[in-house]
Amino acid sequence: MNFFRFHVAVILLACCPVIGFTAEQDAEKAVEKAVEKAAEKAAEKAVEKAAEKAAEKAAVKEERPDKWKGPTKVHYLVFVIDVDNIDGAAQSFVANFFIHLRWKDERLAGNAESTRSIPLEEVWNPRVLLVNQGGIVRSSLPEIVEVGSDGTVIYRQRYVGPLSQPLELSKFPLDEHRFTIQFAAVGSRPDDLEFIPDVVTDIEELTGGGISKQLSLPDWEIVKYEITSHPYQPIAELQIAGFAFEFIAKRRFIYYLLQVMVPLAVIVLMSWAAFWIDPSQVGSQIGVATSSILTLIAYRFVLAGLLPRLPYMTRMDYFTLGSTILVFLALVEVISTSYLAHHKRRGLARKIDHVSRVAFPAVFVALFAGSLFI
Repeated sequence: MNFFRFHVAVILLACCPVIGFTAEQDAEKAVEKAVEKAAEKAAEKAVEKAAEKAAEKAAVKEERPDKWKGPTKVHYLVFVIDVDNIDGAAQSFVANFFIHLRWKDERLAGNAESTRSIPLEEVWNPRVLLVNQGGIVRSSLPEIVEVGSDGTVIYRQRYVGPLSQPLELSKFPLDEHRFTIQFAAVGSRPDDLEFIPDVVTDIEELTGGGISKQLSLPDWEIVKYEITSHPYQPIAELQIAGFAFEFIAKRRFIYYLLQVMVPLAVIVLMSWAAFWIDPSQVGSQIGVATSSILTLIAYRFVLAGLLPRLPYMTRMDYFTLGSTILVFLALVEVISTSYLAHHKRRGLARKIDHVSRVAFPAVFVALFAGSLFI
């Protein structure tokens, strides 16, 4: 019996280290599992928080502020710094202008008192597009917004480039046109966005913007300008929230009078010199008449570059066409009187010359007046 007890004790003593080692392994595994579970829970929470932040950021970026309260109000200013050129032939004008947009997004409000600068694509914005862009329009300011502590967001940008503008040129060169810089909020209807002209009171009160008093337009005069908040309507069934800066410009007639009409009148007057040459001198008369016609044809090629190919006549077209007809009739008159003089009817030829000296100027004066005032 004692011998049996002795063997059991020896076996227990031998197994004790093994049992202790197994317990340690079990404890280590339990700790590892607890650590893994804690890490998994922490990772899940981090993913949830990141997803929540991403969702909040996406909501701030995609959803307009306070959409349940009605249209989001966006205040705007447009300043036209310069109008570099108005091209009637290309139906366009080149403008240099600045826009200032302001709206409020309380989701961006913070405790910081200073203004924050945030990239434009990271916040909600009205996505204003320049509708009548006619070429490469350059922007010179970075695409960022300034966010105040109360959530007020301000966006500024400057544009320089060509803008398309259909022009009705039937009254050229006594024409007057309305030019438009049209903006539209992509994907937003008038029920979604309300554009309101902002007010500047620092120097002088301006509502919606203004235009520089000194522009690079020697042959145009700015009559007036206005800022409108009407929707952009590309087709009758579609309205897009937008606003526009419009100005009316009047062409300075004195330039075309001195540089176009007076030289043309000189060519016409030159053709009448044949009426004071004796009909017997056929060579001299025909030489004057034909040189006038050739000069007029060359001059009309120069005038063709001032206007586009229009399906209607302008005042300048009527004047040039009438002048061309008068010069051609002068050639016909010279040939007729030369024929009469050659057939010994010099008296009748001279009488026709005398009548032409009065009739042609009278018709030309009527043509000139009709081209300007009718």
